[in-house]
Amino acid sequence: MPAEIPLLRLAGTGFVLPGPDGRACTDLDTFWRVVSDGTSCLSPYTHPELPLRIAGTVDGWAPRIDEPLSERQIRRSSRAGLMAAEAVHRALAHAELTAGDLDPERTVLVACSLQFAFPESERYHNLVRDKGAAALGMEYWLNGTPPSVVGTVASGLRLPCQTLSVAGSCNVALRTVHLVQQMFRCGDIDRAVVVGVDTTVDPVFVAGTSHTGRSGYRASSLSADPADVRPHDEIQTGNATGEGALAVVLEDPAATGDRAGLLHRAHPHTSRSNGPSTVATGPPANVVGDVLATLASAGRTLGDMAFVNDFADGNRFVEDHLCQALTEVREATGYRGGLQLTNQEAVFGHVAGTGGLVKLLASLLMLRTGRIAPSANTLVPYSGLPADPVPPGGVPTGGDSALVMASGAGGDATSMVIEYEGGDLP
Repeated sequence: MPAEIPLLRLAGTGFVLPGPDGRACTDLDTFWRVVSDGTSCLSPYTHPELPLRIAGTVDGWAPRIDEPLSERQIRRSSRAGLMAAEAVHRALAHAELTAGDLDPERTVLVACSLQFAFPESERYHNLVRDKGAAALGMEYWLNGTPPSVVGTVASGLRLPCQTLSVAGSCNVALRTVHLVQQMFRCGDIDRAVVVGVDTTVDPVFVAGTSHTGRSGYRASSLSADPADVRPHDEIQTGNATGEGALAVVLEDPAATGDRAGLLHRAHPHTSRSNGPSTVATGPPANVVGDVLATLASAGRTLGDMAFVNDFADGNRFVEDHLCQALTEVREATGYRGGLQLTNQEAVFGHVAGTGGLVKLLASLLMLRTGRIAPSANTLVPYSGLPADPVPPGGVPTGGDSALVMASGAGGDATSMVIEYEGGDLP
C-alpha cells in the first residue's frame, strides 16, 4: 500500500527573476504583483548574428559582495551559480532560517536546471584559443559543470546539508519536487531547499530556439514586441527564452514545528514516452496518464480543480499538444464542465529551471488568495482549446486544488495536483 501523501509547508521563497520596468524581481510582493496582474517582464535582446529580439532577461541586478558571497567567490562563479546563491539566501532569510538551523542529516539542497552554467563554455573556448589550455586552470570545474551551481550555493552560503543536482527539460523543476517529495515520504529528510536556475540567453541556446525546422516549428518568437508571446491565443508567434533563479524552502510540519508557511499536499506523477522526435514533445498519451494518476492519487476530479496551470508557451505545436491532452483527459473521465486555464509563460519567459517552481508558487498563492491570475497576453482565446483562459483581471478560484501540467523535449512529462490546506507566508 503506498505511503500517505505528506503535508508539506512552503516556508520561504527567494527570487532573481525578470521584473517589471527593467528591474529584477527579487521579492514575493513583486512576484505576486506581476503574476496576478499578468504583467509581461520580457525585455529586448540583441545579438548581431541572431534574429531573437526579446527574452526574459534579469536586468538591474548584480550579486552582492560579502553578503552572502565574497568578491573572490563572485569572480570565480558563473552567473547561474550567483543567481541560485542569492535566491537561496533570500529564501532562507524569508523562512527565518540560518545555515546553523539546517540539520546536515535531515536537509537536502537541490538545484534543478536545463543546462546550468553552459554559457560559460564560450569563455572557456576563447581563453584556450587565446592563451592556451594551461590558462584555463580549474575554471571549468569551478563554474562550468552541473555540480558547480549547487556547489556555489552550498560553499558560498556555508550550508552543511546534502546536495543534489537534477538536469532535465521543461518539466525539470516539477520532476525535482517529485523527487524531493519521495524523500519526505520515505522519512529521509525534514527540510528541502529547492532552487531552479537557468541562464538560457547564450548564443548557442538562442540559435537553437530561433531556428525554424522543416515542419515550421520554431521555439522562440522573433518579434520585438513582448505582447506577441501569447499562450492560449488565436495568434501565436513563439515563446521567449530567458534566465533567472527561484528557490523555495519545503518542510515537514510534524518535524519542524509550528511555523509560518503555505500548507499543501502535492500529488505528482512523472513519466517518459519516446515520441517520433527527440526534440519536440512526443504524443500526449503519457501526459494523459500522468493527469489521470494525479487525480486518482488526490481522489479528485477535473471538476474539483479550481484551475489548470500549464506550460503551453506561445507555440501552436505546444498549444495543440495541450489541447489534445486535455481533450483526452476529459473523454477518459467523462467530464464536460468548465476548466479555467492560467499561464505565466508570457510573464517571465519559458525557462525550464524556474518554470515549475513559478507554477507551484503561483498556484499556491492563487489558492490562498482565492483569485486565479490571468493567462498573460491572451487576447483572443484559441478556438481549439477545451478550456477557458483566465481573462485580464483574474477570476475567483472557487476551489482549493489546482492541476499543473508540464511536458518537455523528447517526451518527459510531469503533472501535479496541488491541494492548499491553509497557512500563510511570513
